Amino acid sequence: MKIIVDYDTTPRDQRKICETLSKECQIPTEGISGLSSDDDHYKEDRRAQIAEILTLEDIVVTDDFELAQDLIENALAVVSPEGIVITQANINNLLYERYLREKNPPKALSREAAARRHHDEIDRFTTILLDLIAPLDTTYYE
Repeated sequence: MKIIVDYDTTPRDQRKICETLSKECQIPTEGISGLSSDDDHYKEDRRAQIAEILTLEDIVVTDDFELAQDLIENALAVVSPEGIVITQANINNLLYERYLREKNPPKALSREAAARRHHDEIDRFTTILLDLIAPLDTTYYE
């Protein structure tokens, strides 16, 4: 089992959570990015990079719903940084909601509401990851 993180779409806080949990639970983490560190140009398709290393026991963290749709059947779980487990049952809904948000963007949140929403997302994300890891790692709770 390993955690595969899509660095292009996952916020820094959620990446840090993945790294922390992987150290505590002794699970390897792999970061995938389509950006080259040299010149900020796309160098490789993330789908190809992930397909090379993905097994049925892996957890993938990405906010790219098209990528998630391709990986759902080949991974233990695909999780968005907002803490949503992406499945075949909800992927079409998520794609449609994103389409509606792009057509009619929501009003900007106040700073307090945005901070509260951010903390809720981080808590939900951490809980989901722990729930996915816990059946395989019982030493975390001892």
